Amino acid sequence: MERINTKWVAAAASIWIQSFSGATYTFAIYSSILKSSQSYDQSTLDFVSVFKDIGGTFGIISGFLYTAMTSKSRGFGGPWVVVFVGLVQWFVGFFFIWASVVGLIAPPPVPLMCLFVFLAGHSLPFFNTANVVTAARNFSQYGGTAVGIMQVKSL
Repeated sequence: MERINTKWVAAAASIWIQSFSGATYTFAIYSSILKSSQSYDQSTLDFVSVFKDIGGTFGIISGFLYTAMTSKSRGFGGPWVVVFVGLVQWFVGFFFIWASVVGLIAPPPVPLMCLFVFLAGHSLPFFNTANVVTAARNFSQYGGTAVGIMQVKSL
């Protein structure tokens, strides 16, 4: 059996992860149902949406985790741990947003909804960090191209 080149497997997996992790960019699509189901006015919805943006831009924790997981001296999990932490945040955030919209749970107070939206948004830096840094390391001669491919976002 031929050995699979792991850097190409990682690149393919990263492309799939990046393509499915863009749910934070869809806030405009589900914001109207969030607004009506939670009885928010526009200013409350705007306030909630700020936490999505804060979560999406606060990536230092994912960077520290990636460094800890991949350093030669003490790394013990690799970039998949970073992806997993992002996945947990993504699931918890979007699950509770969904659960409140469909009435599975009572409408949470605004600060709690802000936390859910923050968690959903904060998952994105974890996916981006794991995928982009791994691609840049695996394809060091073509680092710019690898980063560019991983950062392509749909319109």
